[in-house]
Amino acid sequence: MKRIYFISITIFALIVVITMSSFVFVSQQDDNQITKDGYVIIRTTEIFGMMPSSMVTIYEDGTVEKSSLKKINPKTMEDNLITIHSKLNELKNKGYELVSMAGGSSDNLISTTYVLKKNLN
Repeated sequence: MKRIYFISITIFALIVVITMSSFVFVSQQDDNQITKDGYVIIRTTEIFGMMPSSMVTIYEDGTVEKSSLKKINPKTMEDNLITIHSKLNELKNKGYELVSMAGGSSDNLISTTYVLKKNLN
């Protein structure tokens, strides 16, 4: 009886595996058809106080571009926003699209990271 039960379970499992594998479609593409994306990461760090604020941009080829931002001052908050806005528009004009943005702040720091993507084909 145990042997018949074991054989039944084994056959049932094989049927399930074969049925499920028929739902998996494997697309075979040659290397010329694979989409290649390039990513750019921008991290802005705006600081109240003694340390300098900055914007660091890393391009898909590993090139790093550093830009200075002004220290945060409640009277001139838009100065850094104009610089960041200009960089984002520059990258958009080069064909990059914003994929994600994350930010956080504390009492003396505002840090924001932007991830942009461009199809390199």
